[in-house]
Amino acid sequence: MKKNFPLRQAKKISAASQRLLGDTRGVTLVLVALALSALIGFTGLGVETGFWYAIKRYNQSAADIAALSGAMEKAGGQSYSDICNLGKLAAQANGFTFVSFTCPTSSPACTSPATGQMCANNPPVLGAYAGQNTAVEVILAQQQNAFFASLFLPNVTIDTRAVAGLKSFPTCMLALNATGQDLTNSGNATLTLNQCSFMSDSSDPQSIRFNGGVTIRAAAIDTNGGDKISGTSNSVSPPITTGVPTVADPYAGLITVPNPLPAVPSTAPAPSTGGTLKPGLYAGAGNNAPMNFTSGTTTLCPGVYVLDGENNQGGAFVISGNGTIVNMGTQGVGICPPNGLNGVTIITTCTSPANCAKGGGFRIGGTGSNTPTVTLSAPTTSPQAGIPANILFYQVAAHADTSNGNNDGHSILAGGAGVSLNGVVYTPATQIQLNGNANFNSCTELIAASFNIAGTPTMNAPTCGINTASVATLVLLE
Repeated sequence: MKKNFPLRQAKKISAASQRLLGDTRGVTLVLVALALSALIGFTGLGVETGFWYAIKRYNQSAADIAALSGAMEKAGGQSYSDICNLGKLAAQANGFTFVSFTCPTSSPACTSPATGQMCANNPPVLGAYAGQNTAVEVILAQQQNAFFASLFLPNVTIDTRAVAGLKSFPTCMLALNATGQDLTNSGNATLTLNQCSFMSDSSDPQSIRFNGGVTIRAAAIDTNGGDKISGTSNSVSPPITTGVPTVADPYAGLITVPNPLPAVPSTAPAPSTGGTLKPGLYAGAGNNAPMNFTSGTTTLCPGVYVLDGENNQGGAFVISGNGTIVNMGTQGVGICPPNGLNGVTIITTCTSPANCAKGGGFRIGGTGSNTPTVTLSAPTTSPQAGIPANILFYQVAAHADTSNGNNDGHSILAGGAGVSLNGVVYTPATQIQLNGNANFNSCTELIAASFNIAGTPTMNAPTCGINTASVATLVLLE
């Protein structure tokens, strides 16, 4: 019996080994542990990638402000040293940490800065604005050590890039006053200028002044003077650019009032309750405006209308009354003379002491229930010698009523979707007030002495050959 003991022990060991090899208890726990490790690793890598992305977004703000600061120095005629140093200060102020960076003496045309360093290129080296001398390109680099990703790479370099410079936009609204306030508000107002700009020629320190409740969105808002924004609930974008050069009146000296004036039509002033009117001279009498439409449907035949005088509210061309309709006829159709024109030009003046003392403004539309329907367009070709194409309303500055109070000859453009005006509205001696929610289309430009906004008007960049001015403002280009 003793001789078989080693054999029995060997068999027991063999059986135990087989049972151990066949035992699957605990395998799931091992697999879960392995999978959990991988899951934690991928989660950590995702967190780390998100962290890198957050740093990139943060540094992008620093690059944007640095490029704008450098471009501002460039626009002011400063040297490259000032462009680079102001850009560096702006980046630092917005949270970017430099590592022993000193601006070079000239633009190095670099594209791959080391960590904690900056490229400030004027002109830019990369992108669509490469070689444009008015633009400034800023590239920032920041190295980050990897943690979860260290198995694959020890660190990453996060680059951010921005380009800023001057960009020109056509003016939707041009204020010609050399002094005083050129853009103000009366109560809550929202002004939207799509892909076009507002420009004030006034040198007043408060040439643009808002008293709360104002929202403006434009391609550019420029003034020769300064601005004052007080009160609450104001939102102005982009920021107002002050101290810019004035813009010349694009229609100064281009328009000649017909002389002699055309013959007075059979009815002067025009009837207020509707009818079809031919081009010519319409004269006011006493407190009656040359044209004051209060009801019915009025059709204006294409051509030039000269309005002599104003009413006691300072209006020469007035459309009011809920449901009043004013539109245009077609040349050669009905009583409209065949003159080859496709629009109207309306001129306000005062040449006859028997009829007027001053020339008035243009007052179209109202608010609330007082909403007319108006469809007027300027001729797309010159209607006669001395009058360019695309002039819808023209005020003779020398004859305009510039007195104060209720009889000041200013113009009011209001109404809603039912008011469509195509062409230039030109009142160089008096103010235009924008009320209601008028939505001017892509063939309108307003040129006035000044502006006041009280509604929610919208304008678009003029695209139909209007002799518009343009202004340049600093913007992020890339």
